[in-house]
Amino acid sequence: MRHLALPLVAFLASCGSVSPPSTPPDYSPPPPLATEGLMPVVVTAELPFDVAGSRAYAERTPILQFFAQSGTIAPPVDGEILQGTWGEPGAVRRLKLADGHYVIERIIKNQPEEFVYQIWVFTNEAGRGVEQIVGIQTYTPIGEDRTAFEWTYAVKPKNAITRIFIGRQLGELEAFLQQAVDGWAANAEQEVSAAAAQERR
Repeated sequence: MRHLALPLVAFLASCGSVSPPSTPPDYSPPPPLATEGLMPVVVTAELPFDVAGSRAYAERTPILQFFAQSGTIAPPVDGEILQGTWGEPGAVRRLKLADGHYVIERIIKNQPEEFVYQIWVFTNEAGRGVEQIVGIQTYTPIGEDRTAFEWTYAVKPKNAITRIFIGRQLGELEAFLQQAVDGWAANAEQEVSAAAAQERR
């Protein structure tokens, strides 16, 4: 699956910039998956497919394509699988960001109605204050050929100080994520409409 991490560079940029590393970071064992102390942001959308169709749409048209550059948030531009087969639980990959930094993520769960991943290596400013990020994407049927998509993006701060700072930025992060999800869902509607128009010809 192509569910990609979103770095939290903007959250900790006030601490001063961190130069990109000269070489990519090596794999390091992840911390236990956080279940407490998380600061979640939740965004939603409705997709014009059943669950299977929605997952297929997510695979061929990643949400990442709909993120607009925002401040110092740099989108991923390349990825390298470090362990396993991507799409399977336990698989690990390193993502290179547009600014030369990297993050490392792994798949926790990949089921038809739920995709869970963890990010725990950050070479950018986020590494100063974020222990890990847990992402949960769910697909829930809500009618014939309709699916409710929900993305929980939960940040685990390293300490109480960074928790305060991150808390002040969650509204901006939510808007950033929702804008992309809205564009992604609108594109899905356009795809369905175009297919229907083609059938009528």
